[in-house]
Amino acid sequence: MDPQLLRSIWPVFSAETREQIQAIGAKVLGLEGPSREREADLLPSLKRLVHSLKGSAASLGLDDIEQVVHAIEDGLAHIEPDTGLPRASVESMLRGLSGIEAAMARGDAGEAPQVDGLSALLKLLGREVSVPESTATASGLSSKGLEALEFLEASLGALCSPDVPDRAAVVRKAMERARALRVSAQESGATRLATLSESAALGFARMEPGGDEASLAASDVAGTLVELRAQLEEGGARNMARTVDALRAVPAPTPADSASPSAQAQAPREETRGTTADHTVRVAVKTLESLALQVELLVAGRAQQARRSEGYRALSDGTHEVLRHLERASSQLTLAGGGPALESLRSGVAMMRTMQKRLLEVSREAHRDGEQLALVAQVARDDLRDLRMVPASQLLEPLRRTVREVSTRLGKDVALELNGGDVRLDRRILDALKDPLLHLVRNAIDHGLESPEERRAAGKSETGRLTVRVEPRGARIGMIVEDDGYGLSPERVRATAVRRGLLSEEEAGKLTDAQAARLVFQPGFSTREQVTATSGRGVGLDVVQATAARLQGSVDVEFWAGRGTRFTVDLPLSLASALGLLVRTGTTVSAIPSDSVERVLRLTPADVGTVAGRVVARVDGGQLTFLPLAEAIGLPRLPLAIESGQVQTAALVVVGGDKVLYAIDEVVGQQEIVVRSLGKHLQSVRHLAGAAVLDDGRVVPVLNAPELVRAARPETRSTGTEARRPRILVCDDALTTRFAMKSLLEIAGFPVVTAADGEEAWGVLERTSVQLVVSDWQMPRLDGVGLARRIKSHPTLHSTPIILVTSLDSPEDRAAGLEAGADGYLVKREVERGKLLELVRQLLPTR
Repeated sequence: MDPQLLRSIWPVFSAETREQIQAIGAKVLGLEGPSREREADLLPSLKRLVHSLKGSAASLGLDDIEQVVHAIEDGLAHIEPDTGLPRASVESMLRGLSGIEAAMARGDAGEAPQVDGLSALLKLLGREVSVPESTATASGLSSKGLEALEFLEASLGALCSPDVPDRAAVVRKAMERARALRVSAQESGATRLATLSESAALGFARMEPGGDEASLAASDVAGTLVELRAQLEEGGARNMARTVDALRAVPAPTPADSASPSAQAQAPREETRGTTADHTVRVAVKTLESLALQVELLVAGRAQQARRSEGYRALSDGTHEVLRHLERASSQLTLAGGGPALESLRSGVAMMRTMQKRLLEVSREAHRDGEQLALVAQVARDDLRDLRMVPASQLLEPLRRTVREVSTRLGKDVALELNGGDVRLDRRILDALKDPLLHLVRNAIDHGLESPEERRAAGKSETGRLTVRVEPRGARIGMIVEDDGYGLSPERVRATAVRRGLLSEEEAGKLTDAQAARLVFQPGFSTREQVTATSGRGVGLDVVQATAARLQGSVDVEFWAGRGTRFTVDLPLSLASALGLLVRTGTTVSAIPSDSVERVLRLTPADVGTVAGRVVARVDGGQLTFLPLAEAIGLPRLPLAIESGQVQTAALVVVGGDKVLYAIDEVVGQQEIVVRSLGKHLQSVRHLAGAAVLDDGRVVPVLNAPELVRAARPETRSTGTEARRPRILVCDDALTTRFAMKSLLEIAGFPVVTAADGEEAWGVLERTSVQLVVSDWQMPRLDGVGLARRIKSHPTLHSTPIILVTSLDSPEDRAAGLEAGADGYLVKREVERGKLLELVRQLLPTR
């Protein structure tokens, strides 16, 4: 085929072939074993697909692919629908399809679409290898060529040694043999062999002078000889050389390059359905991405135009006010007798009235044009979104072959169940999820599911169950991979983390089971002791987490000992622009995707309290975790309104079934946002999904709602967070007062321990690291003054700040408390006015 024509056809052929391979694989699996109420058209449609693929490969001169498909076709020729395909035939056909996929990947990269191990693969498929005439000629050449090649390799070795008796003679003989091989190759029509032989001769010529130039030339000659041997062993087929030349200039498309989702979803082929194909065109993903960017710029421009329309309206209203003042001044001048200035003023008023009328018309026209532009932009955005949305089956169906190949290699029986294939999601998400989903499935088969013997001993069915499903969650989706195997072992994960140096034994021992389970997402983590073809390299689940974060999502793991493990990836349905809620915390404005915010609440101090050391808020009869948003996103911790007894604004963030209340200062507004990536340098900042440019030109961070919800879980927050915060000891013999101060401090974010009197407090101080003490004065056994004196006289505790809180308010009492060593002194009514938090923050300046 003409190289130019092949270059133009390859992208379409590549996309179509991949779809056909996927469909053929699914149908081959459907034909395995005896009849199980198969569709009547399953075998005929499979034969049509295979025949179509064979014809396409033959028309492009892709001999390797054609021979493999031909062998598959021969294997289907004598199959009856009722008997189906034997297991061995299914395995060999799937291997053949994998070989074609690997060849297509080479073609996409601009190399020859050559099938590795073609002869062995054809033999496995039960077909004798046919040798074309050109190949036979080249094969006749290969015996002479291999002999010459051995001479050239020996010459190269001699020239690379430090002492060569007659360097020029060695070079001359090597060049003669290389050029003799070139002549033979040209006579046989093996163009590629001839080219490589001449390259080898020229390389040997460069080696004659010796020195650095000879070393560089030796490297080039060695590479040429390696390629020369490969060509000789393969027979040097003439079509191979032509295909290589043609595909050198073919761009490397992504797996999705190919087709618009609408084309893939709506374009039934004549050979697969027997109906007339729809009129569709294939669109490269790069083109769709460019179009998406232009549409989003159009939407942003519409928002800016709307702001200008509002500006026109405000200017018109201002002009009206100016006219009123001028007319009033004109009336006053008329009553005062007027004069030349009056006529000038009246003329100016008339001109101003004309300008106001025109400005009002322009404002109305701008508003009307803006509404029309908004409608066009919305229709374009909706159409583009539909183009990008594809069924999840394109992601799920290829897993059948993966599960079959991996389970066969590992000697395990696995029943795969796929659900949610009709859920439509953004093509960009689908493409990004291919590798992470593959890692999760391979991980489930290798690490999760037991061998048939182990399952039988555990009283389970010998066939392991693996479920992969995509489920819609409003404006988001959940991708779940679940198995019924061992169940993840937190103990084994902890031991592996210590062995690999990720944690010390002490740190690992402090982790809860849920925290330990999340270590599997750490880069380089693998519980496999030895590297195998399936696992053990420490690459896999970290890819899943990184991809989820990049797609504005999150990944989580659940496990049940002896019953299985479930991985859940939560993602948005589409990566196109979305509605964002703009919130302010301190001086920072951030955007939270509106689909993750259920509502905005106003909380009173009575709505907030603590349960088991965790700050919660009562909402609709339930208790929800309550946290400052500033703390969650790494901003400086500022006092909350609720800490001083005022009403607090809070956003209820919901992802899946999890809900968290985040304290914010105010809601700034809501608008369409386009989330842009922040680049690789900020990929590790989990709470950030990206950034967006507002219609007023401001750049704001876009928060990752799933990560905010995950980070708010008690098991997540307990690692490292409390260790960094100053722990406070509250000591009071009155339970009500003790609980009130504890709640106040915990709402402000401080971990708190309590004691009922001074003696109990001293025992706490001896056992626990405490950075500040808040104590009542009058208590049994040991009062606050005695406790203060004991603390200040201790060799290691003397620097611990202590605040005395009492109802005693005389100057003498204050002096006595301060003299005992107290760093602060408050009366109990001042605690209610927020003075305690102010004093705590003063005494803990590093917080």
